[in-house]
Amino acid sequence: MRRSRSSAYRRPGSGLTGRNRKIAIGLAAAALAGTAFAVSTGMSNAATNAGAGSVNVDALVPALGFSPGDPNATADRVGPTGVNVPGRCPPTQAQVNAQVALKNANFPSGTDLESRIQRFEKTLSAIQDLKCPASSTTLLGRLNSLTALRGNANRDNILRGLGLNETPAG
Repeated sequence: MRRSRSSAYRRPGSGLTGRNRKIAIGLAAAALAGTAFAVSTGMSNAATNAGAGSVNVDALVPALGFSPGDPNATADRVGPTGVNVPGRCPPTQAQVNAQVALKNANFPSGTDLESRIQRFEKTLSAIQDLKCPASSTTLLGRLNSLTALRGNANRDNILRGLGLNETPAG
């Protein structure tokens, strides 16, 4: 039984051929190189993306709240919530920012409650795409603090005193 040429280069379940995987990796590398160029020349991502109508995703992605793991780690470590997480997790903030930018053409930039909640949800999704559990960061707890405000009549006043991705103490 002969396998077709394209299936010979596929990882089981990956959905990408070897050639398409190389293209996707190349595009991600180009995006990261563009960010590095913008930083090294003093240009912000907002300035480099102004023509495309996009926003500076790096400023909008919430901080992970825990130090990045060691990509070479083979053992688990205790995460910020007290449970064991893979030693390689969480990924770096730059890796998460790149994944968020890759997956979300319209990343919410508002200061309202729902925009904040969507940013946390999309960031958690990106972390999981990078094969790390939500428990490797403090994002899930912070997201829960935000969603608890949905029924609070005073939510606008609570949010007004917070930074773009800060969450209320609770």
